[in-house]
Amino acid sequence: MKTNILLAVAALFATVNSFGAIRAVTPTAWNGDPNCWQQKRHAEKMKTVKSGGAKVVFIGDSITHFWESKGKAQANKYFSEGDMKMLNLGTSGDRTEHVLWRLDNGELDGYEAKCILLMIGTNNSGHFRNFSDEPPSDTILGISEILKRIRAKQPKAVVVLTAIFPRGASETDSFRLRNDAVNLQIRKFCDGKKVFWCDFSDRFLDKNGDIKWVMPDRLHPEAPGYEIWYEEVKPYIDYALSDGKLPCPKNRYSRVKTHFEKLKDKTPATVLPATRIAGANSGKRDDWWLKRLRDKRDQIADSKGEIDLVFFGDSITHNWERPGKNWLEKLSKTYSILDIGYGGDRTQHLVWRGENGELDGYKAKCIMLMIGTNNSRSDKPEDVAKGIRRILDVIAKKQPQAKTLLLPIFPRGEGPENRLRKNNEQVNAIIKGYADGDKVIWCDFNAKYLDEKGDTKWIMPDRLHPGDAGYKIWTEAVLPHFKAICGK
Repeated sequence: MKTNILLAVAALFATVNSFGAIRAVTPTAWNGDPNCWQQKRHAEKMKTVKSGGAKVVFIGDSITHFWESKGKAQANKYFSEGDMKMLNLGTSGDRTEHVLWRLDNGELDGYEAKCILLMIGTNNSGHFRNFSDEPPSDTILGISEILKRIRAKQPKAVVVLTAIFPRGASETDSFRLRNDAVNLQIRKFCDGKKVFWCDFSDRFLDKNGDIKWVMPDRLHPEAPGYEIWYEEVKPYIDYALSDGKLPCPKNRYSRVKTHFEKLKDKTPATVLPATRIAGANSGKRDDWWLKRLRDKRDQIADSKGEIDLVFFGDSITHNWERPGKNWLEKLSKTYSILDIGYGGDRTQHLVWRGENGELDGYKAKCIMLMIGTNNSRSDKPEDVAKGIRRILDVIAKKQPQAKTLLLPIFPRGEGPENRLRKNNEQVNAIIKGYADGDKVIWCDFNAKYLDEKGDTKWIMPDRLHPGDAGYKIWTEAVLPHFKAICGK
């Protein structure tokens, strides 16, 4: 039953994207018509900007725009006087790329806001665009870019990042799931000091998870929804307008679990999609995992929709770009290659990356998969194998034309009795059975990494990561498969 549920969720993200640029992060005007209504709205808002802007600024799409219609009574009551007067920078139909264009074209320039409230992304989820044309990873990257623009243009402002509102008839509605996937990641951008997370989805949902009572079209709130919105964001606005004199409010999290969070309670972590986006409170100056995600999505956009080989894994795969660089360059003379190995990743991270963008936007010929050694310390071998099974299912859904070259987890540790080596061998014994010799091909050359005592130090100085000679062995082992699959 659990497997069926997971596969049903995965199927929602299954279609291979058509080729196109990463629109979510590329500042874009609407349609090239200088007289379109969006440009006229932008011009009107720029008049307010040039006359002094406002202390309270809302940025978003139609849901924000409709403070001027469905929520007009609330806007007039709460946001029409003094420092509370609102500058509404919501434009119907906007996606992250349109907001980026507007911010690059003056909407936050020349005045000092106290509180900026951002809610954007539901139109990236598929409105005006095929569901498969923009994976959640791109929306996450787009929102990250918007936050960077806000911080650069309004460094003193308190920012309130509002969760994308729930939409659709149920918790498993495809748009709801997509927005939930984005919300679970973008909340990590909030430090609870200068950038606050505000998710009050629970107040829009009935006991069955439906939102029709407050959003008849299950997307746009009516007046009661704007009343709720005001009540929830008021503590943050008050705090910002007080210049920090009032007690600092806390991040607000929904009291209702999403479908993904419910699955987490009853499913092994190895099969559930997860990221390693660092988050604002990580203490890190940058987020290399998110940057690598962006780099790889850029590479996919540049691929023109065709990639011969995809290397999918953790640091051992990542290191084709480091100690394996010479061998990667040699292979690249014949094949187009996408290396989506990330140091430190586990099976659950590949599940997320596979479902949310890195297997979208192109057609691969061969996908080489090797993952699981980072799970060995804490996860049962049978659960690691389940994670690898889940990844294979995602590959089959996203890239049905591709052959998968399934590698066993490489041997690690000093010798055969090493605990982690034994765990990996137990995983390998299970996953070998996943190969059918056609769509999934088993490729085991682990013995070539062992000396006469069963040690790997001669080829893996840390007994985990191969050096240059290790990638030579790897290349020689997989090259016949690449030639047969790619026909070159």
